[in-house]
Amino acid sequence: MLKNVLPVFIAVLMCSVAYAQTNTASSFYRSGIQYKNNNQLPEAMAAFKKAVALKKDFDSAYVEMGNINILSKNDDAGISNYKKALAINPKNTDALIALGKVYRYSRLHIDSVLFYFSNAVKIDSTIKEAFYNMAWAFNSKKEYDKAIQHAAKALEIDNGYRVAYGELGFSYSSNKKYAEAVEQFKKNLAISKVDIAMLYSGYAYTELNNKEAALEHYEALKKINERMANNLKKKIDAMPVKTD
Repeated sequence: MLKNVLPVFIAVLMCSVAYAQTNTASSFYRSGIQYKNNNQLPEAMAAFKKAVALKKDFDSAYVEMGNINILSKNDDAGISNYKKALAINPKNTDALIALGKVYRYSRLHIDSVLFYFSNAVKIDSTIKEAFYNMAWAFNSKKEYDKAIQHAAKALEIDNGYRVAYGELGFSYSSNKKYAEAVEQFKKNLAISKVDIAMLYSGYAYTELNNKEAALEHYEALKKINERMANNLKKKIDAMPVKTD
């Protein structure tokens, strides 16, 4: 009888220990988040290290360790921790997004930016930040049509996503596709009156030498963002005078 019970008892005991370790690891993780939110970075890092010591496959803890590395200006360690998270869970979009940002802002390696952000949207196609960053990368490579597609996709997800308008406006301007810009921004402005969309639409009208439409945008823009309206007015005032 004892021989039959003993293996079951050992199995239950091992499961209990594993559960306790996982539960404790989660507690350390939550503590780490609190420390990080309070800007107590050394304490946060110590808590996350305890979490992964107890739970070796704790991918989210590795991501947070990477985040602290980046905040501490230690990019190499940050990249290493993000990649550890991906080795555990290749579908960890937080790690993919974080790596994309590192390669954009610190390493300026455009192909890596595209690699990580494109992999993120393969997993979750609603990540507006990924589409925006890909638009930036394509603009940097002077592949403006691709940049337009990705910036427009970011705005499909969030019509008020201001930075995406910046990339979209730059793409159209660099490509000299002003008529297409007007049509795209018209769609965005039909959803909501976003000041930066109005500004870039007004700029496009000046390039198309449509002063009347540009002035209409100026008057509307003046009601919601006077500084932007003044910038548009300067462009309008610099338009060539039509001669009959």
